[in-house]
Amino acid sequence: MGFLDKIKQQATDVASTVVEKTQETAKTGQLQIQLRSLKNDERDALADLGAAMMALGETPPSLTEQAAKVRDLRDQIAAKEQEIADVREGEDVPAATSETVESDAEEVAEAPAAAASDETV
Repeated sequence: MGFLDKIKQQATDVASTVVEKTQETAKTGQLQIQLRSLKNDERDALADLGAAMMALGETPPSLTEQAAKVRDLRDQIAAKEQEIADVREGEDVPAATSETVESDAEEVAEAPAAAASDETV
């Protein structure tokens, strides 16, 4: 009976370890979800802050470059939205205003991971 008791004890120990590891994994997963949520909240708060700053109309000198970039992007967005509206209405959009880029793609034989590592060097 001693041999069977040892096996039973080992099985119990293994089961306990599995339960502990599962609980640790679940807790880590919950914490990662909470962290992701906090980061999303931070991103949203920063966006709200930026929007409020832009709405003031007065740009502090230290933020002039960032404000100019936002204004430029807003202009580009408005132009693209107008271009989309024109296309939906069936109007011809002149080729000069279209920012469509055509390219000749070539199939690459090397693996994507290898190509990505070459680009970061």
